[in-house]
Amino acid sequence: MSSPDPAAELAAIFAVDVAAADPTGCATVLGATRRLRGFIDQVEAGVTRRMIELHEHQGAAPAADVHARTGGVSSAEGKRKERRSKTLDEAPSFEDALGAGEIGAEHVDALANATAKLDDDVKDQLFDREDDLLDDARRLSPEEFGRSVRDLARVIERDNGIERATRQRKSTFLSRKTNTATGLVEGRFAFHPELASKVFGPVDRHVGTLIAEGAAAGDPACRDRSVDRNRLAAEALGDLVAAGNQHLHPGTGDVTLIADADTVATGDLGDESVCETADGCGVAPATVRRAMCNARVTVVFVDEHGVPVSVGRTARHANRAQRRALRAMYRTCGFAGCDVPFDRCEMHHIIPWEQGGPTDLDNMIPLCSRHHHVAHEGGWTLELALDRTLTIRQPDGQIFTVSEPDVPPQRRRRRSGAETGRVRERQPAA
Repeated sequence: MSSPDPAAELAAIFAVDVAAADPTGCATVLGATRRLRGFIDQVEAGVTRRMIELHEHQGAAPAADVHARTGGVSSAEGKRKERRSKTLDEAPSFEDALGAGEIGAEHVDALANATAKLDDDVKDQLFDREDDLLDDARRLSPEEFGRSVRDLARVIERDNGIERATRQRKSTFLSRKTNTATGLVEGRFAFHPELASKVFGPVDRHVGTLIAEGAAAGDPACRDRSVDRNRLAAEALGDLVAAGNQHLHPGTGDVTLIADADTVATGDLGDESVCETADGCGVAPATVRRAMCNARVTVVFVDEHGVPVSVGRTARHANRAQRRALRAMYRTCGFAGCDVPFDRCEMHHIIPWEQGGPTDLDNMIPLCSRHHHVAHEGGWTLELALDRTLTIRQPDGQIFTVSEPDVPPQRRRRRSGAETGRVRERQPAA
Protein backbone atom coordinates (compact mmCIF):
# COMPACT_ATOMS: atom_id res chain seq x y z
CA MET A 1 0.00 0.00 0.00
CA SER A 2 1.64 3.25 -1.13
CA SER A 3 0.90 6.84 -0.20
CA PRO A 4 -0.36 9.11 -3.00
CA ASP A 5 1.77 11.80 -4.57
CA PRO A 6 0.15 15.05 -3.32
CA ALA A 7 1.47 17.04 -6.28
CA ALA A 8 0.05 14.52 -8.76
CA GLU A 9 -3.33 14.50 -7.00
CA LEU A 10 -3.48 18.31 -7.05
CA ALA A 11 -2.55 18.31 -10.73
CA ALA A 12 -5.39 15.84 -11.44
CA ILE A 13 -7.84 18.09 -9.62
CA PHE A 14 -6.76 21.29 -11.42
CA ALA A 15 -6.77 19.53 -14.79
CA VAL A 16 -10.55 19.21 -14.67
CA ASP A 17 -12.88 22.13 -15.33
CA VAL A 18 -15.40 21.28 -12.65
CA ALA A 19 -18.05 23.66 -14.02
CA ALA A 20 -18.07 21.78 -17.33
CA ALA A 21 -17.04 18.31 -16.15
CA ASP A 22 -18.87 15.14 -17.18
CA PRO A 23 -19.54 12.28 -14.68
CA THR A 24 -16.12 10.77 -15.36
CA GLY A 25 -14.39 14.09 -14.70
CA CYS A 26 -16.32 14.60 -11.45
CA ALA A 27 -15.38 11.08 -10.33
CA THR A 28 -11.74 11.83 -11.13
CA VAL A 29 -11.77 14.96 -8.99
CA LEU A 30 -13.51 13.21 -6.09
CA GLY A 31 -11.08 10.29 -6.16
CA ALA A 32 -8.06 12.59 -6.19
CA THR A 33 -9.60 14.68 -3.39
CA ARG A 34 -10.18 11.58 -1.27
CA ARG A 35 -6.59 10.41 -1.66
CA LEU A 36 -5.23 13.89 -0.97
CA ARG A 37 -7.42 14.25 2.09
CA GLY A 38 -6.22 10.88 3.38
CA PHE A 39 -2.62 11.99 2.98
CA ILE A 40 -3.33 15.21 4.91
CA ASP A 41 -5.18 13.31 7.65
CA GLN A 42 -2.19 10.97 8.01
CA VAL A 43 0.20 13.92 8.35
CA GLU A 44 -2.13 15.58 10.85
CA ALA A 45 -2.29 12.39 12.93
CA GLY A 46 1.50 12.32 13.07
CA VAL A 47 1.68 15.96 14.17
CA THR A 48 -1.00 15.30 16.79
CA ARG A 49 0.99 12.33 18.08
CA ARG A 50 4.01 14.60 18.52
CA MET A 51 1.93 17.26 20.33
CA ILE A 52 0.65 14.58 22.73
CA GLU A 53 4.26 13.60 23.48
CA LEU A 54 5.23 17.23 24.09
CA HIS A 55 2.27 17.67 26.44
CA GLU A 56 3.03 14.51 28.41
CA HIS A 57 6.81 14.96 28.70
CA GLN A 58 7.44 18.70 28.48
CA GLY A 59 4.23 20.28 29.77
CA ALA A 60 3.25 21.80 26.42
CA ALA A 61 -0.37 22.64 25.67
CA PRO A 62 -2.76 19.69 25.17
CA ALA A 63 -3.01 18.65 21.53
CA ALA A 64 -6.75 19.29 21.42
CA ASP A 65 -6.27 22.87 22.60
CA VAL A 66 -3.55 23.53 20.01
CA HIS A 67 -5.89 22.24 17.29
CA ALA A 68 -8.64 24.55 18.53
CA ARG A 69 -6.35 27.60 18.68
CA THR A 70 -4.33 27.15 15.49
CA GLY A 71 -6.37 24.79 13.34
CA GLY A 72 -9.55 26.84 13.20
CA VAL A 73 -11.67 24.01 14.63
CA SER A 74 -13.97 23.68 17.62
CA SER A 75 -12.83 22.26 20.93
CA ALA A 76 -14.87 19.12 20.24
CA GLU A 77 -13.16 18.65 16.87
CA GLY A 78 -9.77 19.14 18.51
CA LYS A 79 -10.55 16.34 20.96
CA ARG A 80 -11.73 14.15 18.07
CA LYS A 81 -8.43 14.61 16.26
CA GLU A 82 -6.56 13.70 19.45
CA ARG A 83 -8.61 10.51 19.87
CA ARG A 84 -8.07 9.70 16.20
CA SER A 85 -4.29 9.85 16.59
CA LYS A 86 -4.38 7.61 19.69
CA THR A 87 -6.55 5.07 17.87
CA LEU A 88 -4.11 4.95 14.95
CA ASP A 89 -1.37 4.11 17.47
CA GLU A 90 -3.39 1.02 18.43
CA ALA A 91 -4.18 0.08 14.82
CA PRO A 92 -1.13 1.06 12.68
CA SER A 93 -2.44 -0.56 9.51
CA PHE A 94 -5.36 1.89 9.59
CA GLU A 95 -2.90 4.80 9.41
CA ASP A 96 -1.30 3.36 6.26
CA ALA A 97 -4.73 2.79 4.70
CA LEU A 98 -5.75 6.34 5.64
CA GLY A 99 -2.66 7.80 3.98
CA ALA A 100 -3.34 5.75 0.86
CA GLY A 101 -6.91 7.03 0.63
CA GLU A 102 -8.35 3.53 1.08
CA ILE A 103 -10.37 4.57 4.13
CA GLY A 104 -11.42 7.94 5.50
CA ALA A 105 -10.86 9.70 8.81
CA GLU A 106 -14.48 8.93 9.66
CA HIS A 107 -13.65 5.22 9.63
CA VAL A 108 -10.93 5.84 12.22
CA ASP A 109 -13.33 7.95 14.29
CA ALA A 110 -15.91 5.16 14.15
CA LEU A 111 -13.30 2.73 15.46
CA ALA A 112 -12.31 5.18 18.21
CA ASN A 113 -15.93 5.69 19.31
CA ALA A 114 -16.71 1.97 19.28
CA THR A 115 -13.68 1.09 21.44
CA ALA A 116 -13.62 4.12 23.77
CA LYS A 117 -15.30 2.45 26.77
CA LEU A 118 -14.18 -1.14 26.30
CA ASP A 119 -12.22 -3.01 28.94
CA ASP A 120 -8.55 -3.43 28.08
CA ASP A 121 -8.94 -7.20 27.61
CA VAL A 122 -11.83 -6.79 25.19
CA LYS A 123 -10.04 -4.00 23.30
CA ASP A 124 -6.89 -6.13 22.99
CA GLN A 125 -8.87 -9.04 21.58
CA LEU A 126 -10.65 -6.69 19.19
CA PHE A 127 -7.38 -5.24 17.86
CA ASP A 128 -5.99 -8.77 17.52
CA ARG A 129 -8.42 -8.91 14.57
CA GLU A 130 -7.01 -5.72 13.05
CA ASP A 131 -6.69 -7.20 9.55
CA ASP A 132 -10.36 -8.22 9.52
CA LEU A 133 -11.38 -4.82 10.88
CA LEU A 134 -9.46 -3.06 8.12
CA ASP A 135 -11.06 -5.24 5.46
CA ASP A 136 -14.47 -4.24 6.84
CA ALA A 137 -13.49 -0.55 6.88
CA ARG A 138 -12.45 -0.71 3.20
CA ARG A 139 -15.79 -2.14 2.06
CA LEU A 140 -18.24 -0.48 4.48
CA SER A 141 -19.37 3.09 5.03
CA PRO A 142 -18.22 4.70 8.31
CA GLU A 143 -21.67 4.19 9.85
CA GLU A 144 -21.81 0.54 8.83
CA PHE A 145 -18.24 -0.01 9.99
CA GLY A 146 -19.00 1.51 13.42
CA ARG A 147 -21.96 -0.86 13.85
CA SER A 148 -19.82 -3.81 12.77
CA VAL A 149 -17.13 -2.99 15.37
CA ARG A 150 -19.70 -2.56 18.14
CA ASP A 151 -21.33 -5.88 17.25
CA LEU A 152 -17.97 -7.66 17.37
CA ALA A 153 -17.14 -6.02 20.70
CA ARG A 154 -20.45 -7.20 22.17
CA VAL A 155 -19.72 -10.77 21.10
CA ILE A 156 -16.28 -10.64 22.74
CA GLU A 157 -17.69 -9.04 25.90
CA ARG A 158 -20.45 -11.63 26.12
CA ASP A 159 -18.09 -14.57 25.76
CA ASN A 160 -15.46 -13.08 28.06
CA GLY A 161 -17.94 -11.73 30.57
CA ILE A 162 -19.84 -14.95 31.17
CA GLU A 163 -16.72 -17.03 31.59
CA ARG A 164 -14.82 -14.47 33.64
CA ALA A 165 -17.74 -13.58 35.94
CA THR A 166 -18.30 -17.24 36.73
CA ARG A 167 -14.63 -17.72 37.61
CA GLN A 168 -14.52 -14.53 39.69
CA ARG A 169 -17.58 -15.35 41.76
CA LYS A 170 -16.35 -18.87 42.44
CA SER A 171 -13.00 -17.44 43.59
CA THR A 172 -14.46 -14.79 45.92
CA PHE A 173 -13.62 -15.30 49.59
CA LEU A 174 -12.98 -13.52 52.90
CA SER A 175 -11.01 -15.17 55.71
CA ARG A 176 -9.51 -13.98 59.00
CA LYS A 177 -7.35 -15.22 61.84
CA THR A 178 -5.77 -13.80 64.99
CA ASN A 179 -2.03 -13.26 64.99
CA THR A 180 -0.97 -14.66 68.35
CA ALA A 181 2.22 -12.59 68.39
CA THR A 182 0.61 -9.19 67.85
CA GLY A 183 -2.96 -9.84 68.90
CA LEU A 184 -4.17 -8.31 65.63
CA VAL A 185 -6.91 -9.91 63.58
CA GLU A 186 -5.52 -10.41 60.10
CA GLY A 187 -7.50 -11.15 56.97
CA ARG A 188 -7.24 -12.18 53.36
CA PHE A 189 -9.83 -11.60 50.66
CA ALA A 190 -10.51 -11.72 46.94
CA PHE A 191 -13.70 -10.02 45.72
CA HIS A 192 -15.34 -10.17 42.32
CA PRO A 193 -15.49 -6.66 40.72
CA GLU A 194 -19.11 -5.93 41.59
CA LEU A 195 -18.61 -6.79 45.26
CA ALA A 196 -15.31 -4.87 45.36
CA SER A 197 -17.07 -1.79 44.01
CA LYS A 198 -19.78 -2.09 46.67
CA VAL A 199 -17.19 -2.35 49.43
CA PHE A 200 -14.33 -0.07 48.40
CA GLY A 201 -16.26 2.75 46.75
CA PRO A 202 -17.84 3.82 50.07
CA VAL A 203 -14.59 3.04 51.93
CA ASP A 204 -12.55 5.35 49.68
CA ARG A 205 -15.08 8.15 50.02
CA HIS A 206 -15.16 7.78 53.81
CA VAL A 207 -11.36 7.85 53.95
CA GLY A 208 -11.52 11.25 52.26
CA THR A 209 -14.01 12.39 54.92
CA LEU A 210 -11.78 11.16 57.74
CA ILE A 211 -8.77 13.00 56.29
CA ALA A 212 -10.78 16.22 55.95
CA GLU A 213 -12.02 15.92 59.52
CA GLY A 214 -8.50 15.24 60.78
CA ALA A 215 -7.12 18.26 58.92
CA ALA A 216 -9.88 20.49 60.33
CA ALA A 217 -9.03 19.21 63.82
CA GLY A 218 -5.37 20.16 63.35
CA ASP A 219 -3.88 16.71 62.68
CA PRO A 220 -0.60 17.49 60.81
CA ALA A 221 -0.55 14.09 59.06
CA CYS A 222 -4.00 14.78 57.62
CA ARG A 223 -3.06 18.32 56.65
CA ASP A 224 0.02 17.31 54.64
CA ARG A 225 -1.58 14.05 53.43
CA SER A 226 1.15 11.87 54.98
CA VAL A 227 -1.42 9.92 56.96
CA ASP A 228 -1.49 6.13 56.47
CA ARG A 229 -4.47 5.67 54.16
CA ASN A 230 -4.48 1.90 54.66
CA ARG A 231 -5.01 2.38 58.40
CA LEU A 232 -7.81 4.87 57.71
CA ALA A 233 -9.35 2.44 55.22
CA ALA A 234 -9.64 -0.13 58.01
CA GLU A 235 -11.28 2.46 60.28
CA ALA A 236 -13.60 3.53 57.48
CA LEU A 237 -14.66 -0.05 56.82
CA GLY A 238 -15.45 -0.51 60.49
CA ASP A 239 -17.46 2.73 60.62
CA LEU A 240 -19.48 1.81 57.54
CA VAL A 241 -20.22 -1.74 58.65
CA ALA A 242 -21.27 -0.52 62.09
CA ALA A 243 -23.46 2.20 60.59
CA GLY A 244 -25.10 -0.32 58.30
CA ASN A 245 -26.11 -2.42 61.31
CA GLN A 246 -27.65 0.32 63.44
CA HIS A 247 -30.95 -1.56 63.54
CA LEU A 248 -29.17 -4.54 65.13
CA HIS A 249 -26.56 -2.75 67.21
CA PRO A 250 -27.49 0.88 67.96
CA GLY A 251 -24.46 3.11 68.27
CA THR A 252 -23.73 6.80 67.88
CA GLY A 253 -26.83 8.76 66.92
CA ASP A 254 -27.05 11.12 63.97
CA VAL A 255 -28.57 14.35 65.34
CA THR A 256 -28.53 17.76 63.67
CA LEU A 257 -28.77 20.86 65.86
CA ILE A 258 -28.84 24.39 64.41
CA ALA A 259 -27.81 27.37 66.52
CA ASP A 260 -26.40 30.84 65.99
CA ALA A 261 -22.97 31.70 67.35
CA ASP A 262 -24.14 34.37 69.82
CA THR A 263 -26.67 32.09 71.49
CA VAL A 264 -24.12 29.30 71.86
CA ALA A 265 -21.49 31.72 73.22
CA THR A 266 -23.74 33.46 75.78
CA GLY A 267 -26.16 30.66 76.63
CA ASP A 268 -29.03 33.18 76.44
CA LEU A 269 -32.04 32.98 74.14
CA GLY A 270 -32.94 36.29 72.49
CA ASP A 271 -35.54 37.46 69.98
CA GLU A 272 -33.16 36.73 67.06
CA SER A 273 -31.81 33.46 68.44
CA VAL A 274 -31.84 30.22 66.51
CA CYS A 275 -31.53 27.10 68.65
CA GLU A 276 -33.43 24.11 67.30
CA THR A 277 -33.30 20.65 65.79
CA ALA A 278 -33.30 20.02 62.04
CA ASP A 279 -37.09 19.65 62.08
CA GLY A 280 -37.61 22.97 63.92
CA CYS A 281 -38.10 21.79 67.52
CA GLY A 282 -36.59 24.23 70.01
CA VAL A 283 -33.83 23.09 72.36
CA ALA A 284 -32.03 24.81 75.23
CA PRO A 285 -28.61 26.40 74.58
CA ALA A 286 -27.18 24.15 77.29
CA THR A 287 -28.24 21.13 75.24
CA VAL A 288 -26.39 22.43 72.20
CA ARG A 289 -23.30 23.14 74.30
CA ARG A 290 -23.30 19.61 75.67
CA ALA A 291 -23.71 18.08 72.20
CA MET A 292 -20.81 20.17 70.91
CA CYS A 293 -18.44 18.43 73.28
CA ASN A 294 -18.49 15.35 71.03
CA ALA A 295 -20.21 16.60 67.87
CA ARG A 296 -18.77 17.51 64.48
CA VAL A 297 -19.34 21.24 64.11
CA THR A 298 -19.81 22.89 60.72
CA VAL A 299 -19.75 26.70 60.38
CA VAL A 300 -21.80 28.03 57.44
CA PHE A 301 -21.99 31.70 56.36
CA VAL A 302 -25.25 32.79 54.72
CA ASP A 303 -26.23 35.78 52.61
CA GLU A 304 -28.97 38.29 53.47
CA HIS A 305 -31.60 35.81 52.24
CA GLY A 306 -30.27 32.97 54.37
CA VAL A 307 -28.76 31.14 51.38
CA PRO A 308 -25.40 29.47 52.19
CA VAL A 309 -22.66 31.05 50.09
CA SER A 310 -19.38 30.72 52.00
CA VAL A 311 -18.69 27.43 53.75
CA GLY A 312 -14.99 28.13 54.10
CA ARG A 313 -12.81 25.24 55.17
CA THR A 314 -15.62 23.04 56.48
CA ALA A 315 -16.84 21.87 53.06
CA ARG A 316 -14.71 21.01 50.08
CA HIS A 317 -17.42 20.91 47.42
CA ALA A 318 -19.49 23.83 46.10
CA ASN A 319 -23.07 23.88 47.33
CA ARG A 320 -26.13 24.32 45.15
CA ALA A 321 -26.28 28.11 45.58
CA GLN A 322 -22.63 28.48 44.59
CA ARG A 323 -23.04 26.26 41.52
CA ARG A 324 -26.04 28.33 40.44
CA ALA A 325 -24.02 31.53 40.83
CA LEU A 326 -21.16 30.12 38.76
CA ARG A 327 -23.61 28.86 36.11
CA ALA A 328 -24.86 32.43 35.74
CA MET A 329 -21.33 33.35 34.58
CA TYR A 330 -20.24 30.24 32.68
CA ARG A 331 -22.06 28.23 30.05
CA THR A 332 -19.12 25.83 29.66
CA CYS A 333 -15.74 24.90 31.13
CA GLY A 334 -13.86 28.02 32.23
CA PHE A 335 -10.76 27.04 30.24
CA ALA A 336 -10.73 29.27 27.16
CA GLY A 337 -12.13 27.60 24.05
CA CYS A 338 -13.44 24.48 25.80
CA ASP A 339 -17.07 23.68 25.01
CA VAL A 340 -17.79 21.02 27.66
CA PRO A 341 -21.15 22.06 29.21
CA PHE A 342 -21.14 23.51 32.75
CA ASP A 343 -23.21 20.62 34.14
CA ARG A 344 -20.41 18.20 33.19
CA CYS A 345 -17.71 20.30 34.87
CA GLU A 346 -16.05 20.03 38.28
CA MET A 347 -15.63 23.06 40.55
CA HIS A 348 -11.91 23.84 40.74
CA HIS A 349 -10.29 25.74 43.65
CA ILE A 350 -7.88 28.39 42.30
CA ILE A 351 -6.01 28.26 45.62
CA PRO A 352 -6.11 24.49 46.19
CA TRP A 353 -8.13 23.13 49.09
CA GLU A 354 -5.02 21.27 50.28
CA GLN A 355 -3.19 24.59 50.56
CA GLY A 356 -5.93 26.29 52.58
CA GLY A 357 -8.08 27.58 49.73
CA PRO A 358 -11.70 28.27 50.78
CA THR A 359 -14.82 26.98 49.04
CA ASP A 360 -15.92 30.49 48.08
CA LEU A 361 -17.07 31.94 44.76
CA ASP A 362 -13.98 34.07 44.21
CA ASN A 363 -11.81 30.96 44.57
CA MET A 364 -13.74 28.65 42.23
CA ILE A 365 -14.10 28.13 38.50
CA PRO A 366 -15.76 25.31 36.51
CA LEU A 367 -13.32 23.01 34.69
CA CYS A 368 -13.99 19.88 32.67
CA SER A 369 -12.23 16.70 33.79
CA ARG A 370 -9.43 17.07 31.21
CA HIS A 371 -8.59 20.66 32.09
CA HIS A 372 -8.98 19.94 35.82
CA HIS A 373 -6.25 17.35 35.35
CA VAL A 374 -4.09 19.90 33.50
CA ALA A 375 -4.54 22.40 36.36
CA HIS A 376 -3.47 19.92 39.04
CA GLU A 377 -1.19 17.20 37.71
CA GLY A 378 -0.02 19.21 34.70
CA GLY A 379 1.63 21.95 36.77
CA TRP A 380 -0.18 24.75 34.95
CA THR A 381 -0.99 27.96 36.83
CA LEU A 382 -4.44 29.58 36.90
CA GLU A 383 -4.78 33.20 38.02
CA LEU A 384 -8.29 34.54 38.60
CA ALA A 385 -8.83 38.28 39.02
CA LEU A 386 -11.89 39.40 40.95
CA ASP A 387 -13.49 40.57 37.69
CA ARG A 388 -13.25 36.86 36.70
CA THR A 389 -10.51 37.43 34.10
CA LEU A 390 -8.64 34.13 33.93
CA THR A 391 -4.94 33.97 33.02
CA ILE A 392 -3.60 30.51 32.24
CA ARG A 393 0.14 29.91 32.32
CA GLN A 394 2.04 26.87 31.10
CA PRO A 395 4.50 25.16 33.50
CA ASP A 396 7.34 27.31 32.10
CA GLY A 397 5.46 30.47 33.12
CA GLN A 398 4.47 31.47 29.57
CA ILE A 399 0.92 32.78 29.23
CA PHE A 400 -1.19 30.31 27.26
CA THR A 401 -4.37 32.38 27.16
CA VAL A 402 -6.33 35.11 28.95
CA SER A 403 -10.12 34.88 28.94
CA GLU A 404 -13.35 35.98 30.59
CA PRO A 405 -16.50 34.00 31.47
CA ASP A 406 -18.41 32.99 28.34
CA VAL A 407 -21.70 34.56 29.44
CA PRO A 408 -21.85 38.14 28.05
CA PRO A 409 -20.94 40.81 30.67
CA GLN A 410 -24.36 42.42 30.53
CA ARG A 411 -25.86 39.18 31.79
CA ARG A 412 -23.73 39.04 34.92
CA ARG A 413 -23.19 41.48 37.73
CA ARG A 414 -19.98 43.46 37.18
CA ARG A 415 -17.53 43.86 40.02
CA SER A 416 -16.54 47.31 41.19
CA GLY A 417 -13.46 48.91 39.67
CA ALA A 418 -11.67 48.76 43.01
CA GLU A 419 -11.80 44.98 42.91
CA THR A 420 -10.46 44.61 39.38
CA GLY A 421 -6.87 43.58 39.09
CA ARG A 422 -6.37 41.80 42.39
CA VAL A 423 -5.31 38.25 41.66
CA ARG A 424 -5.58 34.94 43.41
CA GLU A 425 -2.91 32.57 42.19
CA ARG A 426 -2.81 28.81 42.24
CA GLN A 427 0.63 27.41 42.95
CA PRO A 428 1.66 24.55 40.66
CA ALA A 429 0.88 21.14 42.11
CA ALA A 430 3.87 19.23 43.46
